[in-house]
Amino acid sequence: MKALTVNNLACAAALCFAAMLSSCSLDGDYEQFFPQTDLVTIQYAPDSSSWYLLNDGGLKLWPKNAAEVTEKLKNNARALAAFNVLVDEKVQGYDYVVSLMYMGHINVYGVTPVDSAALRHAPSDTLRNVENVWIGSRYLNIDYYCFYNVDTAKHSASLLCDTTAEQRGGNVKLFFRHNSNGDKGTKSRQSIVSFDLESLRSAVQADTISIAFEAEASDGMYRRDFTYKFKSQGTP
Repeated sequence: MKALTVNNLACAAALCFAAMLSSCSLDGDYEQFFPQTDLVTIQYAPDSSSWYLLNDGGLKLWPKNAAEVTEKLKNNARALAAFNVLVDEKVQGYDYVVSLMYMGHINVYGVTPVDSAALRHAPSDTLRNVENVWIGSRYLNIDYYCFYNVDTAKHSASLLCDTTAEQRGGNVKLFFRHNSNGDKGTKSRQSIVSFDLESLRSAVQADTISIAFEAEASDGMYRRDFTYKFKSQGTP
């Protein structure tokens, strides 16, 4: 049996799949797209060692060839998955049966509360550009290009919440920071990162928040506004 490796998203194949996200449905109707590419969360079935994929639209995908994945996957890990939908096959309790072609790790972080002084001094390198920012399920996802010299493995990303900004009525200001940790260069590479918005629950006393997002890039300041409603406790 051929092993299916879960790769780091930096590989070229993953970037090709990432480029397809804008043309694919994230909520369903998979039959129209072959292969399909989607951001997913790894979920383990209760009292079981079997895992499945939960897409950001809430669809449960059963990976028929899960045994080919030799790596032990963590519950609630994020991945960019490419797969064929086996439309003629059904498994009870799941929306689709899929045959995985590729999975690439997506780094997941919480949102970090900081005051204005810490925000000004937070390490940050200018991005080449931000391709897209969107909310899927409980995650704010950022697709961007960063500059690097040797290897992006040492790079890190953070999403900072300015706790000294006006937050009455659930208004939140979020600032994306990318730190090359000394690996500055002129080459560029695409990456996707997810931030768990549920990590803001304790800091913001509101059921719904209005988000003002900012990221600095060489082609100008990228800004987007979002509305996010916190999930019920225990919801993936």
